[in-house]
Amino acid sequence: MGYKRSARILFLSGLHPATANLAAHYGNRLGAQWMVARAAVLPETGGEVPVLDVATLEWADLLVTLDAPALKARPALRPGLQHRHYPFEPVPALTDKADWNDFARKIRLRIEGMIGGLRLLENASHADYDL
Repeated sequence: MGYKRSARILFLSGLHPATANLAAHYGNRLGAQWMVARAAVLPETGGEVPVLDVATLEWADLLVTLDAPALKARPALRPGLQHRHYPFEPVPALTDKADWNDFARKIRLRIEGMIGGLRLLENASHADYDL
């Protein structure tokens, strides 16, 4: 028996909206078979990413905090909601394209690792353990 649905992952940033946005983008683009990802930010972060709310927390299976402010502000976890902290700090200056490319590459590598873990779990759920 395999998984019944994709994992719902919420990426939360408190420093810059691009961090959560990039993580969700890579999750949805590269891991669509295993996950559905959303981005959220803390209220004081600003930008075009939705602010963390109760409904989004209730939707998620996994909350991934991406920086120290997000970790510090992490809400209480309800039963069934797991948490991981993958810090991506400092956020590069917007004017430094090379640093942003490296920053995006690091986020992508982390998401690829998450996808690999989900793939392994799926394969294990299909393994035949008859001896």
